[in-house]
Amino acid sequence: MLRFWLYMRDFVLFGVRISDLSTSELTDLLSGWLSSDSSHAIVTPNPEFVLAARQDLSFVDLLNRADLSLPDGVGLRFAIPALTGERLSNRHTGVDTLLLLAKLCAEQGRRLVLVGGGPGVADRAAEVMRGQFAALDVKVVKVGIVRDGDSVDIENADVIAVALGMGKQERFIESLRRDNHSFPAIYIGIGGALDMIAGTRRRAPAFVRRAGLEWLWRLVIEPRRFRRIFNAAIVFPAVVVWDTLRRHRFVAACRATVPEILNQLKGN
Repeated sequence: MLRFWLYMRDFVLFGVRISDLSTSELTDLLSGWLSSDSSHAIVTPNPEFVLAARQDLSFVDLLNRADLSLPDGVGLRFAIPALTGERLSNRHTGVDTLLLLAKLCAEQGRRLVLVGGGPGVADRAAEVMRGQFAALDVKVVKVGIVRDGDSVDIENADVIAVALGMGKQERFIESLRRDNHSFPAIYIGIGGALDMIAGTRRRAPAFVRRAGLEWLWRLVIEPRRFRRIFNAAIVFPAVVVWDTLRRHRFVAACRATVPEILNQLKGN
């Protein structure tokens, strides 16, 4: 744990804290948290989160109160060098982080609770994860329209993964932590990860993910998400470019970002 805190790097992007740590460091951290006596919250910001946070300071505060902020979304890899001159070395998707937590829960005999998702999606995702991790104790909590004040049965839960969409899931997690104090050990907002694991939405092939083109894949298979993809792939980069111009660092930003774009397209 001490090694993690000594070597973890944090960036700030439009007020939102972003943590940079390797997969091995993340594994060590989560494994330690599962054995701890206090609760921890994880958020997984992507470009849509950052755009929303620019318009809502309360959302910035909510995200920054989390114990860990894992970058999800290739746009953050390019925005950080453009705006800070630094390099974001690691990115962790909600799907991969949830599967890592499921693996750790199976290995340590911990219980994973899934909250949210569409009808039957969480049940299917739980079935898939049990197939991958035979010893996994995973429970699905049936939640319809979650409102402030709703309660969730978290008895004996060690990890609660909440799939209610951006903003709503983070506020719901904060209310759960407020009501339950020191347990469960880990709360995480996972967005559409359950759909990907359940197979109700096809995840991009590995080579597409490595090239950072998940957004294009999603546009092809789910054209109804055009507005969200447009915000992440067009509006967010435009906001970043405008900020570099405003701060008179456009040329420096290009020098820092172009190599990152080329490396991403190569799958590095």
